[in-house]
Amino acid sequence: MKNIRLLIIASIGNNLRLKTVGIVFIIVTLVIAALLVILFCILLIEPAVSTASPDRADLELYLGLIMYSTCFLTLGVNLNSYGFQSMTREKTRGNIESLLATPIKIKDIWIAKGLAIFIPGLVIGEIFTLITLIAVNYIYFIPGTGFIINPWIVVNSFIAAPLVYLCLGLLVYLIGLTGKPATGNIIAQIFLPVMINIVIQLILHTNILTSTSWSFATANIGLALVIIIITFFLQPRLTKEKIVLSC
Repeated sequence: MKNIRLLIIASIGNNLRLKTVGIVFIIVTLVIAALLVILFCILLIEPAVSTASPDRADLELYLGLIMYSTCFLTLGVNLNSYGFQSMTREKTRGNIESLLATPIKIKDIWIAKGLAIFIPGLVIGEIFTLITLIAVNYIYFIPGTGFIINPWIVVNSFIAAPLVYLCLGLLVYLIGLTGKPATGNIIAQIFLPVMINIVIQLILHTNILTSTSWSFATANIGLALVIIIITFFLQPRLTKEKIVLSC
């Protein structure tokens, strides 16, 4: 555990030195997240609160969708921004090969590097999501219906969404570590828009899942488990030979 902790700290420091990537990540995330929130507020929340008697359940549903999408989007952009750049940079400079020559286990290197990409995105994602919660409430809800929050909104936005991206990040880094970083990056790039679109369609147009229920949390946990199972079956690829040949 000590080796993993120290390697995570060192890797986060190295990733933060990618200043151009960091600036692009912050700007892109802010712009996309702001546009997404504004769009949802105009299309969903404004019509709902303008009625004579706003339905609190609908308001909770829309708020949950906005918060979940904000966190999921931030984590997705973070993985797309740092995952490929970090893996490519470390392989090109021989950092991975140097670590393989130390007593640190290959599994520890993989986990530490994956977490080093995930943790900064988690912090920023949680902050953005919290700001969204407060802003939407103060702009739309407090004047009429009061502060709106639901325990399952909190679970789905602050726990379930990050859990999915924690598992996906480990899978993407494993693939990039034992093969080409671009291959892992393709998975991350495809996953983000496809998942956001599926979630929005399911929540708005069906009664299967709602962003304010335990079923949505269960679905996210199930998705995380599927990703973990895939990662488990790919773990035998995690050998020195595979990693060195891929560098």
